[in-house]
Formats: sequence, structure tokens, C-alpha cells
Amino acid sequence: MSSLPVKHNAYLHDLVWGLLRGRKPGRLLDVPSGPGYFAKLAAENGFDAVAAEIDESLHVLPGVSYVKANMGEKLPFPDGSFDYVVSIEGIEHTENSFRFLRECSRVLKSGGLMFLTTPNVSSLQNRLLFLITGSHDNPPGPIRSDLPNLFMSHINLLPFQRLEAFFRFAGFTIEELHPWKLRPVSQVLYYFIYPFARARYARTFKKRYEGKPDEALYRKIFQMYLSKEVLCGEYNIVVARKT
Repeated sequence: MSSLPVKHNAYLHDLVWGLLRGRKPGRLLDVPSGPGYFAKLAAENGFDAVAAEIDESLHVLPGVSYVKANMGEKLPFPDGSFDYVVSIEGIEHTENSFRFLRECSRVLKSGGLMFLTTPNVSSLQNRLLFLITGSHDNPPGPIRSDLPNLFMSHINLLPFQRLEAFFRFAGFTIEELHPWKLRPVSQVLYYFIYPFARARYARTFKKRYEGKPDEALYRKIFQMYLSKEVLCGEYNIVVARKT
């Protein structure tokens, strides 16, 4: 009997499960699911879980409900099909991350929750590396041409400012933001960079957003930009609600 596929990023699975566990069980979409380890765990705990994965060679776990789905295209589910969508380390592998989030919003019920993780290229350590190398990926380098497909690479890493905007324009409100862990180099840089970043953002806020109808919304967004989760976190782990 062949061995089961590797469970990548197990620590992120654990973190997301910790955020989901205890909520009322409902219909859950795991996309892209890989082998479906998260969907299996959710199903074992009372969720009606569907594992959506384009690579059918990964549809291997007994008892998991699989659907072949391309996260770069329209998801094969009706509007409002799910109470929860989970996407662990997927959005950075798709050509059109904005479209993907709109699709996740479409298949979620009103008030449904999305749990998403992606590398945090907005950490101060990554900003310093980008200054030096011009690359958001770590280690930097060209996308390899010897991989089975392009989408195994980080083809679309998202700075937090873009990720937040994509969520918002896809019809979500970010309710929670977690870092997994804070990077030591970023925490050192934080004490030097934060005062300048805060002053710059404060000037921009006063000029463009203060006194506007959505002032409270934009104040919250600016606070996320300046949070330790964004400036120092290794990952962006987002809990967002469809509004």
C-alpha cells in the first residue's frame, strides 16, 4: 500500500482548526484542499465538508467528499452553498486572487465565514529582503520551469494592503487577523520603523479619510496596516465574514 501524501503546513491546519473549532457545525468548503486533511478533520467533528482540489491524484483519503475544482475558474457550486470556506496556502498559487475571493464570497451564505492563510510579504523582514533582492519570495529566484505546473510556485504573493482590499471588494469584512508567529528580525525592525510608518499613515489618514462617511472603516484598516500581526507576522491568517 502506497503511503499517503505529505500534510503540508500542518501547523497552519492546527491554527485554523483552533479558530474554527467550537463554532456551530455547517457545510464547509476546503479549497484548494490538497489531499483533504482539513476536510477530513472537519467531517470527523460534525461538519459537512467538501474537499475541492484540481489534482485528482490527491483524492486519496477514505471518507472524504472530493470535487475536482480549479480555483482559477468558477467554482462548481451554486450560490450560497456553504457556511464556511477554508483556504490554507492557496491564494498565492492562483493567477487571479481577486476572482478567487469573489468566488468564495459567491458560494458562501450571507454571514458565512472564510478562513484564509497566505505568506505575509508585508512583514518588515520581508520588506527589507524585497529592498535587497527585488523579490517577495524567500529565498528569491526565478520561477522554476521544471515543475509539473506553474501553480506549484508562489506566482501571486499578496502584500497585506492588496489582500485586505480584495477581501473588502469581494464582499467580506475582516474580523480577525493572526500571524502564526512573530518574526524576530521584524520585531527588532518594528521599533525603528513603526514611528515613521505611523506618522506617514496618520498624515495620509488626516488628508484623505478623516471626516469622510467611512472614516471609522478606514481607521480600522489603517490600524491593521500598523499592527504587529502585519508588520511582524510570518503569515496572514484571516477570518473574514461575508457581509
